[in-house]
Amino acid sequence: MAEGGSEMAIDRAVPRATVRALRAIADHPGVRRIEAEHDATGGHSIATVSIDTDLPSRWRARGHADNGILAVEPVTFVFGPGFPLVAPEIRFREDFDGSHPHLLPREPGAAPEPCLVLGSAAELIRARGFPGLVDQLVDWLRKAALVQLIDPTIGWEPTRRDHVRDHVVADLEPLSALPERDPGSAVFETRFVGTADGSAFVVHLSDRRAALSPAGLNLRYARRPGRDGEPGCYFGNGHALVAWPGRSMIAGRYAPETVTDLASLYDRAALFGCADGLARLLKLVSNRLAGTKFAVTTPLLVILLARRPCNLIGTISPIEICPYVVSLHGCDDLSRRGKATVAPASLQERIGIGLLRRASGDHPGDARLPWTLLGCGSVGSKIALHMARTGRGPSTIVDRAFMRPHNHARHALVPPPGDAGLGFGLKTELLAESLAELRQEPSVGSFDIVGGLLTEGAEKVTGPKDAFAVVNATAAASVREALCLPEVIRERARVVESCLFGAGRVGFMSVEGPGANPSTNDLATEAYRLFAVDEDMRGPVFGAEAEAIDIGQGCSSVTFPMPDATLSALTAPMAGELARLHAAGLPPEGGELLLGLAAEDGLGQVWRRHPVAPWIAVEAGAPGAPGVRISPRVDRIIRDAVAARPGKETGGVLIGRFSDVSETFHVVDCLPAPPDSRFSASEFVLGTDGLAGAIDRIVTESGGSLHPLGTWHNHLVTSGPSVTDVRTALQLAAAQILPVLLLIHTPSGYRHLTAEATIGTCAWTDPSGGSKEAS
Repeated sequence: MAEGGSEMAIDRAVPRATVRALRAIADHPGVRRIEAEHDATGGHSIATVSIDTDLPSRWRARGHADNGILAVEPVTFVFGPGFPLVAPEIRFREDFDGSHPHLLPREPGAAPEPCLVLGSAAELIRARGFPGLVDQLVDWLRKAALVQLIDPTIGWEPTRRDHVRDHVVADLEPLSALPERDPGSAVFETRFVGTADGSAFVVHLSDRRAALSPAGLNLRYARRPGRDGEPGCYFGNGHALVAWPGRSMIAGRYAPETVTDLASLYDRAALFGCADGLARLLKLVSNRLAGTKFAVTTPLLVILLARRPCNLIGTISPIEICPYVVSLHGCDDLSRRGKATVAPASLQERIGIGLLRRASGDHPGDARLPWTLLGCGSVGSKIALHMARTGRGPSTIVDRAFMRPHNHARHALVPPPGDAGLGFGLKTELLAESLAELRQEPSVGSFDIVGGLLTEGAEKVTGPKDAFAVVNATAAASVREALCLPEVIRERARVVESCLFGAGRVGFMSVEGPGANPSTNDLATEAYRLFAVDEDMRGPVFGAEAEAIDIGQGCSSVTFPMPDATLSALTAPMAGELARLHAAGLPPEGGELLLGLAAEDGLGQVWRRHPVAPWIAVEAGAPGAPGVRISPRVDRIIRDAVAARPGKETGGVLIGRFSDVSETFHVVDCLPAPPDSRFSASEFVLGTDGLAGAIDRIVTESGGSLHPLGTWHNHLVTSGPSVTDVRTALQLAAAQILPVLLLIHTPSGYRHLTAEATIGTCAWTDPSGGSKEAS
């Protein structure tokens, strides 16, 4: 016996863990008195704890709150032999009002027990220590006294149904939408599975309404024998009766679950304001059962919908769905006087977008924006399923490839039953089947992506232009290039590209800007530059030699080794970012790159986000002449170089990539003018001192992904290419296969000149906006 905070005399037989817990209770400021005794035979310790509920002075004077909470509440702790791994039982006095929310379900006559934590009380003790459990208990009693256990800002606490034998699986959203202005009721079809003795059921509620046939209920069932002598189960079809109140009926009083028979079921329906609808349906079912006899117990599902004063916790609806299972045997009297057994059932939401989003911590009410996945291989399939598990799966998937046995080493899917290890089938169809199991059925395109873009048009391949995005997970440069064709860009949504480099050590994700600026090609070029200047990424991306492994003989008989865990580790963050973008929207200005590097031992990864502003597009010169796209970084370098030499022409060497598909220069870097260059008001002459070495270094460090495109220089006044510029372009073009670019910075913007030795001509822009050609 002890007062709070004082010393205690403890029986030596009490386990040490229990002693520590008792001291924690005694030391709590909310505890006024504690009495403990130990049963050495049963290994139990029982403590009666007096807790100050901190009532307002008016209530404290009379000793209790309006709802019966005492100023000092006696609470019993029962520590079993399993403590501290098993949390103690916490019981209130037997006459404690059982209508409070957050009370655990109990047997008739049992003392009420508080629900102190969503989950395991033992885990709470492990995380916060035993004082944390006492804190929760004291807080619970004080909130109960002030009727604050249900906080409308958080939501209504659903009726607890922990100790149940039957389970109902249903779509919650359609059920919550049934209540309208007037009370009503309806009948739906169900499928059920029952234990061999009919003592427990799992009932699946269909979204299809049913009519109660005059000839009977049309119930059907079949048995399924068990294995190795087990009793097995039976399954069949049945019905569900759903009743709901009118809009004006608010069930604002919390009541613990007390339904055990038909009489208490009718009472609960009256409490919710839907007794008339339920009574009508039960009478109809009872009439249909006249003269029938079932060979097995058959479940009749009854669902009562209660309208609460506020939305239920974690939902956007005030409708609480309360399911019950009535056990039918035939000739059942379903009136209040009937003897049929009625049991509360647990409610499980069927797999669907709402459930998946809530389970993922996402908002269930967001619209499902369509998006297209190009490429259903290892990366694409994992992104698709990660997204689908957040309720944001693709609306269209495109890939022409068949699954091969070795694909299952890294693919998100496993071979279907009966496949006998063959592992064949179209990737799109196999992925679509898995997505459909998550109730997100995509349209399927099993054709060549590049060919489709060239012959069928972008919309057939990539979906509508107003879609969320086109996700390119093919890891194919040809697909990226085809997506950047001008006629394709005009018809498609923004592109998000995801792939892996360096045998799975480097993750790459790019997000196009509005109007494809920066484009997916611009972003890939910028990524190559970033890889080249990053010593940690440069090696894996450009330095590793591909190691082929045999997967057969002849054509298509090799692939490259990479553990599934490695691929999954880098693919998951990309899927997470895609889900975030799908919910929040793509960047309103510019695009971005996300580059990730996995540790060599696989135990960690680092991602860096690189915002990329829109690129500068320089209009093409002559019809059919290449276009020029300049990164903002290069534009700044050029402007700074011009500003550093006022009154003189200056220049440098342009670095980047040339796309022979879209006929476009992508300028991502530039080298400064060598020290032996000549700068004057009339001309700039590019020097050569150290230039060859600098170019070789860039080509080597970028693994050949970047190369010199040509040169740039400035004019002091707005003008087009000079005769000297044309002559220089032709000389440079003779030394390389690809077209050469001469970029000219003028006070009013960029001009450019391109030349190509294979055709012996060059084209350029002039200040008037026209174009010229020279041989």
